[in-house]
Amino acid sequence: MKHFLLMAFLSLSLCAEVFKVYTEQNPPFNYGSPNHIQGSSTLLLKQLFEKNAHQFEGNTISLIPWARGYYDVLHVKNTMLYSMARTPDREALFAWVGPIGKLRIGILAKKSHHVVITSAKSAAQYKIGTILNAAAEQLMLKEGFDIQTFDRFNSLESQLKKLKDNRIDCFASNIDAMDQIIKDMGGDVSEYEVVYLLQESDLYFAFNKETNPQTIATLNETLKTLLK
Repeated sequence: MKHFLLMAFLSLSLCAEVFKVYTEQNPPFNYGSPNHIQGSSTLLLKQLFEKNAHQFEGNTISLIPWARGYYDVLHVKNTMLYSMARTPDREALFAWVGPIGKLRIGILAKKSHHVVITSAKSAAQYKIGTILNAAAEQLMLKEGFDIQTFDRFNSLESQLKKLKDNRIDCFASNIDAMDQIIKDMGGDVSEYEVVYLLQESDLYFAFNKETNPQTIATLNETLKTLLK
C-alpha cells in the first residue's frame, strides 16, 4: 500500500507544472488587490491547481491590465489568463479549461442620457468606452461598429469613472462586472441600463496553446469533479 501511494505521489509530481497566471478586475469572477485576489474563478483555479499539484509562478497571481496578460499568454509558454470568454475568434489561439461561468457582454449607459443603440450604424453617434483587445471590442468590430468611436483603455474602473463623469456616452464590457464596480465606487446601479446586448458566452481558463494537451485534458476532468 505504501509503495502504491509513493508511486502515485511520484506520478503526480512528474506531471506537475509551474504556470505564470494573470487575471484582471472582473467581479464577481476575479477581482481584488495585488496581494488579495478573490472571486469565484480564483477560488476554483486554486482548487484545480492543488488537486493536480500545479504551482503558481512566484506563488502568486498577477493582477494586470487585460491587454498585457492577453499578449503574454498568446506568446509565452506556461502562462494562463482568466476568466476569458471563449469566442470563435479566439478558439485556436489558446488551450481551454472550462467552462467556469457565464459572461454577459453588453453596452451600458446612464438612463438619463437616453442612449439608443439598435445596430452598429446607430451607435456611430456615441463615444463608446472599451477595454483594449477585450471580448466586447472584438464582438463590436465583428458586428461592424466603427473603431473610431471607441475610447480605448486598459482599466475597467477608469472607463466607468469616465461614464460616471459624462466623458463617454456608454461603456462596453462584462455587465456583471460593471454593476459590481459601480457599486464599489459608491454609484447607484439603478441609474444605468444595458442599451445593447452583444453576447452571452461561457468563461474559461485560457492557457498558452503550447501547453501539454494531456495537462489540459486532466485539468478539464478535474474541473468536472470540482463543479459537481
